[in-house]
Amino acid sequence: MTDHFEHRGRWSTIIALSCLVAGCSGEQNSKVVFGTVRCGGEPVAIGYVRFVPLEATRGPASTGVVTDGQYRIESRGGVPIGKHRVEVLARKKTGKRVYDTTLVMEGAEVDETVLLGPAQYEGEQSPLVLEVTADSDGHLDIEIPRNPTGPRPEMRATR
Repeated sequence: MTDHFEHRGRWSTIIALSCLVAGCSGEQNSKVVFGTVRCGGEPVAIGYVRFVPLEATRGPASTGVVTDGQYRIESRGGVPIGKHRVEVLARKKTGKRVYDTTLVMEGAEVDETVLLGPAQYEGEQSPLVLEVTADSDGHLDIEIPRNPTGPRPEMRATR
């Protein structure tokens, strides 16, 4: 009987600590975020956006898929409240089919895509910073410039 109560006590402690870490205080610490994604003024056909917390913003990075110029991030309650570096991968299909040479789908025939934005917007060097606020409706439109030298090929090859 004692083991059962000790076990229950451990779980109660774990749940209480999880609530402290996750923020069970009723205070909203994330927001569902959605909007449009444009590259050089044109809607991004396919890609992703990633919100990476900056400065005092606490929480995980949040990623959303871009389809037909729209994105929505709602998993884990959305994007943590605060400032974020925003990374954008903007793609467009070329109309060709190619064989994937990446480790993800190696050998599979896929639609060829090209990257539209400057490489710096795709990772840690992205200069784009947006703030998610608790009192907003979560609508954040994203705009990046076109790559000045034109679309860049992805790492896939035709056979």
